[in-house]
Amino acid sequence: MSSKVLRAFAVVAVAAAGVAFAVAPAAGGVTDAAFVHAHNASTSTNWSGYALAGTYTAVTGHWTVPTVSGSGNHYSSQWVGIDGFANANLLQTGTAAYVENGKATYHAWWEILPAAETALPLTIHGGDAMTATLTKSRTSTAWRITLTDDTTGEAFRGALDYAGPDASVEWIEETPTVNGAAGPPPRFSTFSFTAATVNGANPGLTANDKITLVQNGITYSTPSDPSGGNAFSVSYTGP
Repeated sequence: MSSKVLRAFAVVAVAAAGVAFAVAPAAGGVTDAAFVHAHNASTSTNWSGYALAGTYTAVTGHWTVPTVSGSGNHYSSQWVGIDGFANANLLQTGTAAYVENGKATYHAWWEILPAAETALPLTIHGGDAMTATLTKSRTSTAWRITLTDDTTGEAFRGALDYAGPDASVEWIEETPTVNGAAGPPPRFSTFSFTAATVNGANPGLTANDKITLVQNGITYSTPSDPSGGNAFSVSYTGP
């Protein structure tokens, strides 16, 4: 996920009607939000959660938007994605939980690197239950994105052209790059990713797939060991 300051973005779909829209990526600058990770238990300066390397054409995840608090400005996002684990490509959609001038704010978005995020017109609150699905067409590079707020019933459904290698999947709590810098995340409530699937099946997550967020020697965000191969929690473990 990249800059909160969006450039030339268009609101492309809304909600409860569940209509499908064809949309184009937002214009934007190159972001450093994607980091290369080895495929084993690892650390990152901006990711925590789980990632798998392989060949994937579909990913699903469910999570509860964490509540956030703190002073000043701190940023976090929760998302599912294709690519980005071992390459610089990334297709992703999810939620953002920010603290801006000491106030918690929440929104939904999608993004294809290296473009900036595109905000979605869903009304997001801390504690909302979310479902995200990315599914590739069998006949083209088109991907279907669905992001649903299961608490409010609002949903975004769109079709995007994405031509990455489809070489990894992720379920991530991130400290995004905002205005050119990735700072520490806000304090966030412990939340869970559940009922994860890849290519329509249980991903079989293991503790070796775990990514922990560490900045300047401080561990800020820590995922639990997986449960049932398809669920885990993420906790704020910073100061």
